Amino acid sequence: MSQSRMLNYVSFALLMAATAMGYQSLWGVLFLYWTIPNFYSGYAFLLSNVTRDEDPVLFWLIQIAWLVLGLVMVAADFFPSMA
Repeated sequence: MSQSRMLNYVSFALLMAATAMGYQSLWGVLFLYWTIPNFYSGYAFLLSNVTRDEDPVLFWLIQIAWLVLGLVMVAADFFPSMA
């Protein structure tokens, strides 16, 4: 099994364990991680591909949503009174 496939399996197991224990921060980190390649590539995925060149408003709305959701989910674990 390749190293990247193994990383996917380990990540999935960690996400499921964190969810079962009520921790949201790993999902938040994943949302934040998803935004990084999108900024560079100009592509996002919602239900289909969205490109920065063809639909810049939707592209940036998706990016902002992923960033906000990621930050809120991370903050929810560290500052539960805000959640």
